[in-house]
Amino acid sequence: MRKHGLRMAGLCLVAALSVMAFAAASAQAEATSHWNVNGKSISDELVEKGVVPEATLENEHGVLLGHALGVELNILCKTIQFEEATLKLEGGSLGRIKFTGCRITTNGGEVLPNCEPKTGTEKGVVLTVKLKDLIVLEAGGIAGQPYDRLEPEEGTRFVVIETVGACAFGEKIPIVTETGNGFVLKDCNNEGKVEKVTHLAEEGPGTKLWVISKTVEHESHIDGSANVFLKGAHEGLKFSGTPG
Repeated sequence: MRKHGLRMAGLCLVAALSVMAFAAASAQAEATSHWNVNGKSISDELVEKGVVPEATLENEHGVLLGHALGVELNILCKTIQFEEATLKLEGGSLGRIKFTGCRITTNGGEVLPNCEPKTGTEKGVVLTVKLKDLIVLEAGGIAGQPYDRLEPEEGTRFVVIETVGACAFGEKIPIVTETGNGFVLKDCNNEGKVEKVTHLAEEGPGTKLWVISKTVEHESHIDGSANVFLKGAHEGLKFSGTPG
C-alpha cells in the first residue's frame, strides 16, 4: 500500500515517524503505551536528552486529496521535516510538521499560481500548528497493532494555509479535524511493534480530516507514505511503539 502522495494532513509520515497516529474517538489509548528505543522502553533520561524523530516522503511526493467549491483541491508537497519534535513518555510525542515545495492543484493537476502556499515570506511552505500524538489501538484496525493518532495540541485546526495571492479557494485555507479525533498513522507493513531503524508509514483507519469545513464533500485524505527514523544522538537506533 505505498501510495504516491500524502493526503494532507499528514503526514502518513508522521505516522512512521513515531508511529504517530492519533485515532478516532473509538480508539483506545492507555497510559501504559510506550516507545521503545534500542531494546528498552523510553526512559525519563532519554526524554531529557531528547529522542528526535525525522521523516522523508517516499518519491519526494505527498498530496492532500480534497474537494471544495465542487472541484478538486489537492495540496502537493515534495519534502517534509519535523520541527521541535521529540518522543515523550507514555507513547506520546510533540512537534510541528513542515512541508516544502508545495503547490495547490485542481481539475486533474492544473496548478493554481495564486494559490501557492506560503509561511511568512517562505513560498511553497506549509507549517502545521504544534501537534501531539499518542499510541492507540484503533477500532477497525488490526487487533493488537499500534496506531498513532495525531491532532492539534489545542483546538481542531492542523494548519491554516495562507496563499501568495487571491486564490479561488480563499487566501486562508484551513485543514481541520474534530475534538478527540485526528490523523491516524499506521505502519505500512504492520510492524509498528517491531524494532526497526526505519518504519514506513501511511494513513490508517479512523482518520478524520477536512479541508475548509467539516462536511461530507470536504472530507480529505493523505495519499502517500513516509519513512520515519530517529536522528541526532539516536541516529541509526531501532525503535518501535507498544500500545497499552
